[in-house]
Amino acid sequence: MNNDIDQIVNWFRVESHQQMQELDADELSRGKVSQLLYYVQGICVVVYGIQAFSDKLVAGDHGVMIPAVEARYAGQTSIVGDVSDADQADHDYLDGIQQFRAILDCVWLTFGDLSALQLMERIQCDQPWAETLPGHVITLAALDDFFKDKVSARIGTE
Repeated sequence: MNNDIDQIVNWFRVESHQQMQELDADELSRGKVSQLLYYVQGICVVVYGIQAFSDKLVAGDHGVMIPAVEARYAGQTSIVGDVSDADQADHDYLDGIQQFRAILDCVWLTFGDLSALQLMERIQCDQPWAETLPGHVITLAALDDFFKDKVSARIGTE
């Protein structure tokens, strides 16, 4: 799968924009999207045995941080803004990949209504974050070990 992280962020931005229009929901934040990407990566590694994206997940002081996302949205808290045709095209492209869309939908429907702070609090209880020193990369092996149990329990398989 290994999609461009910007495409995946744009998928979440478009979903957030739609919720903002339909439900008067809060705008997606840089912190929240990084936590959502952690779940996308963990599930993708377990379900398909490959990364959703090649960017590294780093244990931040309060949750997961992704240097590429931090750099792209530096100085911004809310990241939806105006959704361009290119942003919508990224969303539509990923929607067309059925297996990947299933993961994105699962993450958005499960965690999309939580705030960045709530997601960070959840992730702080997760082994991959808790066992990684701040500023260090969360390994794929740690994600695989942790999410294997979670995904297996959720879908009832081993």
